[in-house]
Amino acid sequence: MNLENKITVCVFTHIIEANTNPHLDNRMLIDTIKSTSEVLNLKEVKFQIYIDAAMKRLYPELYLKYVSKIQENLNNFIPELDVEIVKNTGETLRGNWECAMNNIDTPYMMFLEHDWKFIYDVKINEIIKTLDECKEISYLKFSRFPLDGRSYPSHTLWEVYFETENSLPKATIPLTRISFWSGNPHIMRVDAAKEFYIPLLEMNTPKDKAHGLSFLERDIKPLTERCIKEHGVEKTHLIFGTYMYGKVPYPPVIEHTGDWCRKQ
Repeated sequence: MNLENKITVCVFTHIIEANTNPHLDNRMLIDTIKSTSEVLNLKEVKFQIYIDAAMKRLYPELYLKYVSKIQENLNNFIPELDVEIVKNTGETLRGNWECAMNNIDTPYMMFLEHDWKFIYDVKINEIIKTLDECKEISYLKFSRFPLDGRSYPSHTLWEVYFETENSLPKATIPLTRISFWSGNPHIMRVDAAKEFYIPLLEMNTPKDKAHGLSFLERDIKPLTERCIKEHGVEKTHLIFGTYMYGKVPYPPVIEHTGDWCRKQ
């Protein structure tokens, strides 16, 4: 399969503690890209780095230093990969996400913030085949926790709907239906974002009324909850197309590396 025409890996970043103790040598970002390439064997696809444009506006000198350091680390640690630092980006994670959705020319986006890494191979070729065949899937999340039969739907993990998917005969990957969109690593159908998610957000929660600068899911979750209240979890799932890769039992696929700098 010619993956470079199918999926773009978009990595979203900002200067950590820019207004107090700026971290310009962000090795987590490099580890995120490196693990995606090595663990998933994604070596021929396009990687794009989207730096929050607020960094350029608020801290122009730091921004230039950050870009320079990223490029230096790319050259030193992963020179074999095709990685672009995108120049014209959006402000906040939501603005940057929308910018990337409108910028890429592949049908699928892998969404990664700069403090995650893959620890288990998820067979990207089979994922793409399944997405091509199953238009019901708009969003495919990777789990940081083992799916092992313990109480998975919980207040700490958001999900109020967690059911093994058995009704997509053309799917060649393990799937679980889930209730909510999350900013954890995932693959998203670009058309679903541009034709449904983004218009839904703009209609109900314009950017000037967004719930937070960094947490896109805080804008999407109340809209999903409203839909669940009005239509129930199954119809809402059908509308939003949210799935998790894997079904019980399944090991964790990703690991969070940035707890030390977690946003408040």
